Amino acid sequence: MARITQECVARIKDSADIVELLGKYLQLRRAGNSWKACCPFHSEKTPSFHVNPARQSFHCFGCGVGGDALKFIMMYENLDYPTALRRLADMNGIPVIEEEENPEMARQRRIRARVVEANSLATEYYHRKLCRDAAAAHVREYLKQRGFGIEIARAWQLGWAPPDFRELAQLAATRSMDDRLLAEAYLLGRGQRGLYPVFRDRLMFPIHNVRGEVVGFSGRIIQEGQDPRKYVNTADTAAFHKGELLFGLYKATGPIGKAGMCVVVCEGQLDVIACHEKADIRNAVAGLGTAFTDEHARILRKYAKKAILCYDGDNAGIKASEKTFRKLAAAGLEVYHASLPPGEDPDSLIGKSGPEALREAIETARPYLEVRVGLELSMIQGDANARAALIPRMADLAAEITDRNRRDVAVADLATRLNTGLEALRETVEGIIRTRKESPQPPAPAAGWEPEEEEEFEQATTLPSPQRVIPIKLHPAIRDTIFLAAVSSEAQAMLLERIEELQEPIRWLSGGVVLQRFMETLPAPGNEEAWQVFTATLPPEQAAALASMEHGLIDIPDVAHTVESTCSNAALAALKAHVDQLRSQVNTPGISWQQAAPLMQEMNELQKLINAAE
Repeated sequence: MARITQECVARIKDSADIVELLGKYLQLRRAGNSWKACCPFHSEKTPSFHVNPARQSFHCFGCGVGGDALKFIMMYENLDYPTALRRLADMNGIPVIEEEENPEMARQRRIRARVVEANSLATEYYHRKLCRDAAAAHVREYLKQRGFGIEIARAWQLGWAPPDFRELAQLAATRSMDDRLLAEAYLLGRGQRGLYPVFRDRLMFPIHNVRGEVVGFSGRIIQEGQDPRKYVNTADTAAFHKGELLFGLYKATGPIGKAGMCVVVCEGQLDVIACHEKADIRNAVAGLGTAFTDEHARILRKYAKKAILCYDGDNAGIKASEKTFRKLAAAGLEVYHASLPPGEDPDSLIGKSGPEALREAIETARPYLEVRVGLELSMIQGDANARAALIPRMADLAAEITDRNRRDVAVADLATRLNTGLEALRETVEGIIRTRKESPQPPAPAAGWEPEEEEEFEQATTLPSPQRVIPIKLHPAIRDTIFLAAVSSEAQAMLLERIEELQEPIRWLSGGVVLQRFMETLPAPGNEEAWQVFTATLPPEQAAALASMEHGLIDIPDVAHTVESTCSNAALAALKAHVDQLRSQVNTPGISWQQAAPLMQEMNELQKLINAAE
């Protein structure tokens, strides 16, 4: 993700009226010159959460949290800084301007925006067809039988794609959208016989990215025998990359945070909707199709620390859960398993036993390996040979757990349940880990490369070229600080003690988000496995920025002096960056003297600090 210019960041922040914004999330009541509400970040009955419109800030006198509108979105929606900034820009209609945007990047951005626009038009059209068209009666009846009423359909913008595409094409033409754009959005496919509608007589699920934009669709057949493909998804477009999207995540980021950084992972879209709307389990998400990717796991790691797998309670569901466990565990999440009755999925369990049954299954979820080995042992029923064969299989799963402490606990539990020696099992697991490091698997295809099933005789002839990962820029002061913490345990401990001093560099210097993630994770210096686990949790462009950084142990003669010097340099650089941002605001065309005066005063005060430091 390219970096947003400082001028644009300032415009985005200035566009937010904190009372209006927070009023969309909370029931605010006026209290003199400010507003108050019950704090959304801790449980309370008497309101102690205050919003100050003059300062454009909030503060809770109960739990101590506070900040500006952007900070609220980050905390409430459980978003990182760049995503929250873009969400705020979207909410206030501020165009996002990125640095160093060459003509090709600008062209791609325009194409992406048009694809999203076409998807938004299609979403409205499909939803209107579902609600009003007599020909969609069979789809409405299907949803009714499944317990999904009109309110749920509206909340998730469900729709119906009619067999005839001409009406949507004509509607698109009135918005200056031609067939080429509809093909770019994969609403039309291109085969040997020309263009054809991708979605025909299907229940349509709009797919949103975390910012809430409709970037694609998943279409489900309703009538059996209609098409061997139960689901058809949008193929790779300028806006849609299947391996990077999770259904329902845009609604679930905030609830994941409120659930203790816990996410519920389902198999399909209807299960996610059932969790949200029927059982009030609003931290549920699902992959698109059967393939849960490494990128899906890395995305979830940004929002959650714990994942509960809520897959179908049959053999197919158990097999699918193993693949997902491997991805999530490798990304550093704690993985639990909600045991559903055989043959039940979340939606059917709600229909048969009520939402309480699903909530209980999730609340009583156990660690995945504990549940899995229990299932396996129940199937072999004391067969000694089968038990012996089970040991290396369970060891192979345990080797996916990247956190050493959690892995040791899991191995000890497995040893007890499998009635085998702890040290022998531990050595088996460590041996598997060493083997994987020495003989890594070839890289998987890039996210979104799974070829979509096309119409018969209308296969796509080429695959998209892989996109080169462009590392984000690390300010020299940020790079020096990360390097120091990465090569010396003593320096890392000292920097952690001075974490408050690093907040301004993190806020104002390029690459500050990487330093923030580093200080949250604190990979042990000299521990290659810890470093690899840390970088695996980063977005590709952030991980690429650290690719050449030394992270082995280095003897630093005077650690205290080096830490002091590094922190001072970072603080000075942050002051200069802040001044540059204020100068850009002052130089904004059309700014009034009343607006510029306080900015200039703040700039002068900061400049005095810079002069004193230099």
